[in-house]
Amino acid sequence: MSAILKNQTRRTLINAVLVISLGAIGITHVHAQSVDAIKKSGVLKAGCQVAQVPWGFTDASGKLTGFDIEFIEMLAKDLGVKAQITPVTAANRTAALLTGQVDILAAVMGIFPDRQKVVLFSRPYAVNENVLIAKASIPDMKGWEDVKGMRIGVPRGTPQDNAVTSAKAGASIQRFDDDATTVQALMSGQVDVIGAAITQVNNIAQAAGPGKYAAKLTLSRAFNGAAIRPNEREWVNYVNGFVGRKLANGELGALYKKWIGVDLPKTMPETGEGEAPLPTIVTK
Repeated sequence: MSAILKNQTRRTLINAVLVISLGAIGITHVHAQSVDAIKKSGVLKAGCQVAQVPWGFTDASGKLTGFDIEFIEMLAKDLGVKAQITPVTAANRTAALLTGQVDILAAVMGIFPDRQKVVLFSRPYAVNENVLIAKASIPDMKGWEDVKGMRIGVPRGTPQDNAVTSAKAGASIQRFDDDATTVQALMSGQVDVIGAAITQVNNIAQAAGPGKYAAKLTLSRAFNGAAIRPNEREWVNYVNGFVGRKLANGELGALYKKWIGVDLPKTMPETGEGEAPLPTIVTK
């Protein structure tokens, strides 16, 4: 079974157990939160991951920051309220939302079919991409034919490993134990290109200097949305409008560029529902 399929199966099982558990204790939903109620309270309660660089983390000065953190602060400002961040993890974030501990999740939440059955997603406000990264001087790649004969480094057992292995592109694959050693292999010249999350472009730039390495080929793309309780249509409509405005005026694109290190796609799905925003394999 591929790493991607294993992860999807695991998410499905976790969400199924979550729904059953919440139902067993009588918490299938809480009272719908209205936009007016949030404004009157003066506080936007948001769940964010706080140990996921660059999405949410504590910087050297002790300040909680990151892309999702600033996204919530931007949303709170739009509402005219203060942001109150509740730390969540991948394991407990959905429960925190459904039990009313938070009003919204901006917690590196990829929009997947099993999750759409449990929460209501806003239109995507960010993208998670797996890419091939190489020296900036290497021409951009159009497909797997452009990596033939190259040495490709990947973290062992990751979606990037699965994509490169499945492609059978005529490249030499070198597997490493984690992202850090994979990146180091690229910077030391041990490999010509690596498969990695798009966020590694910014991390590499901080170590090697800006503009020396770049994403050359997109392997897969998943869209992140804000998660809201399923009975809160008015609230998700507000968030959709907010995201649309911030995409149109460039503020959201600038925030993404600041933290992720690359540009948002020129076109983004306009809904977090249905099939439009689901993960897509860009290169096979």
